[in-house]
Amino acid sequence: MRRWLSLLLAACLGFSLLGCGPEDPAPAPSASAAPSAAPSQAPEAARFSLGYDPAASLHPLTGASQVNQDLTGLVYQGLYELDGRFVPRPVLAASGQPSQDGYSWTFTMKAGALFSDGTPLTAHHAAASLNAARASGLYAARLAGVVSVTAVDDATLTIALSAPNGALPALLDVPVVLEREDGGAPLGTGYYQYESAGDRLYLQASPHHPAASALPWPTIPLTAVSTAGERIAAFDSGAVTAVTTQFSSPYALGYSGSYETCDYPTTDLLYVGFQTKSGPCRSALVRAAFSRAFDRESLVRVELSGHADAACLPVSPLCGDYDRQADGRLGWDLEEAAALLAQAGYEKDQEDGLLYHRRDPLAVTLVVNSDNESRQAAAEALAASLGGLGVAVTVDTLPWSDYVKALSAGRFDLYIGEVRLTGDFDPSPLLTGALNYGGHEDWELAQALTAWRSAQGEARTQAAKALWERFAQDVPIAPLCFKRGSLLMRWGMVSGLQPTRADPFYRMEEWSIASHP
Repeated sequence: MRRWLSLLLAACLGFSLLGCGPEDPAPAPSASAAPSAAPSQAPEAARFSLGYDPAASLHPLTGASQVNQDLTGLVYQGLYELDGRFVPRPVLAASGQPSQDGYSWTFTMKAGALFSDGTPLTAHHAAASLNAARASGLYAARLAGVVSVTAVDDATLTIALSAPNGALPALLDVPVVLEREDGGAPLGTGYYQYESAGDRLYLQASPHHPAASALPWPTIPLTAVSTAGERIAAFDSGAVTAVTTQFSSPYALGYSGSYETCDYPTTDLLYVGFQTKSGPCRSALVRAAFSRAFDRESLVRVELSGHADAACLPVSPLCGDYDRQADGRLGWDLEEAAALLAQAGYEKDQEDGLLYHRRDPLAVTLVVNSDNESRQAAAEALAASLGGLGVAVTVDTLPWSDYVKALSAGRFDLYIGEVRLTGDFDPSPLLTGALNYGGHEDWELAQALTAWRSAQGEARTQAAKALWERFAQDVPIAPLCFKRGSLLMRWGMVSGLQPTRADPFYRMEEWSIASHP
């Protein structure tokens, strides 16, 4: 349906390309009910149990079940892990060094690491796992820039790239596995290993992990939860004591009972895209004005119930490469937005309150997906800020397939999208690649992006500053926020939770079990 409004609607919507892996664009979240209040007492026992999907594979490189993927960090490790600020920390790699031209990296394996059956870890295991990941739906997009992975010897691994990437370790939190002859779930080097007793599956602390003795539970029972309803029932009854969800997602499950929530940041970016080849958004001044009109903090607080991090750049504000100075040139400021539109040649008509350039009104078409009511509510919230600017908007609320066709054909002035970026926060798909639906072209921005991607250390910090300065000048897209996921835990069980995007049970050995009478 099409309708004329005297304001600009910007809706929170996600879109996806082919594939469903962690690095592929994902459906847009929406707000959900908040957790219940704390009970007056802690549970009587600190029994800890998790769910798993027996109908899906437990293989960490090929399994498609998110329930099973949540267990990955407990059983497997990668060469690196990303902490809560997206800093890559070495785990199975002792060190990594790029070549002089940046087209390859050499990694030295950590000495003494063992799989759960006692098999020593080698570079050959890491190479086999990374090459398997390159062919999997879960990790193929993330590792698209990898040309080859080769074990030089037991202790040394080389990775060749199609283009230099100074942040390659941020992509290498890929599980390293030892395949089993019986075809079951492969072995890992993590805290736990999969064990079974009859038809019961559980996690047993690995005797070969150095932190095994510090784990709060030597054994974690696993409860079969093949459907959403089973997962909810198991959590509500206490049969499962910890789950993950995204409250801002239309697919969020309706958990109830007494639990506490610990959020973790993700790389899921919600943003506004512009048509830069035609229409009013050809002007960088208009694009900058629209960015200035988006009240991101209010959007996060009201429409996403606080489960997101407001951002004006396509990199998490928790990341060291985020530039606060560039952010300040793009953030909410209605007076500055009006001034930018005046600079672009638009004047407000005193009779109808709309903006005109000569006799032409500032009129745009916003394309939005129709599959979620909360996105429409978010659109209204964003529109409240833009309405005072005098922009006339035609809103095309389209079914998913029509929405994707409209973007592909460039039939929009603005659209709202969501994309899951890789751990190195490379925005290339949005700015110069397949997701550049608005046809934006800027040689200086492309050069700055290439320089930043290849740099590391202090040089990367300086390259990031140059990149985001150019981004703030040209405004090819208008980022809104990065979504957060949530770990839900039965109330009063533990303290010290540190969930991350890849591992909701990150550093479990540092958890403290609550004392119970």
